Amino acid sequence: MSNFAEQLVTLAELARLDQRARAVTDKLEALPQAAKKADVAAAKLKADLDVAGLRKATAMAAKKTAEGEIADEKQKIRKWEARSNELRGEREHAALGSEIGGAKRHIRNLEDAVLEQMESIEAAEKDIASLGKKHDVAAADAAAEWAKVDGELKALQAESDGFASARKALLARLPASVTKRYETVAAKRGGVGVAIVDSRDICTACNRAVPPQLVIQVMKGQVVESCPACQRLIVHHTMTRAPDSPTS
Repeated sequence: MSNFAEQLVTLAELARLDQRARAVTDKLEALPQAAKKADVAAAKLKADLDVAGLRKATAMAAKKTAEGEIADEKQKIRKWEARSNELRGEREHAALGSEIGGAKRHIRNLEDAVLEQMESIEAAEKDIASLGKKHDVAAADAAAEWAKVDGELKALQAESDGFASARKALLARLPASVTKRYETVAAKRGGVGVAIVDSRDICTACNRAVPPQLVIQVMKGQVVESCPACQRLIVHHTMTRAPDSPTS
């Protein structure tokens, strides 16, 4: 066989290999759909749980700040009340009384704020408890779904890895220029860079007719060319035997 013919036979092997590898890849993507969906549900609950935790932490921090301000205000009042006995003027007593009154009003406002934060904390804790249980169930469901497909996924991954090794070996048998063309087309065509031309002179990848003269050249192993329609490298169906097999 000519050098081009050997390349075409190798490309035909690549076409068969890529088709099988693509089927395995499709299975790898489709098989864990239920598990992936369960992961999404668990992740959504985890995000909601984190938000509830943040609400609680924020409320607790605000409560602590208000309680600190209340303590400061009460300390001021005690100091002012202690000074009131030292004051003699009525105006000074009135001014101090106003300060004390203002501080007490501020304390009442802060105490209301503390109560609001306590309510927020309680509500957040209820959400945390509820969401925590739901998340635990969802996480367990996700783990169970992954366990169901774990064995099959490992087997498919091993098969995929085997295809990748075989593909690498086949590509090593091709000239660098052909390999580059093949990889470029495969990247644009869902990983399949080779198409077979059937007995009707039709490209089996895109179902478009291939010009007769080009079909003859490919069939005779004279050129490595692409389908004019889909740009995949084309191989005549008679070239899909082993290199040492007789061609028709």
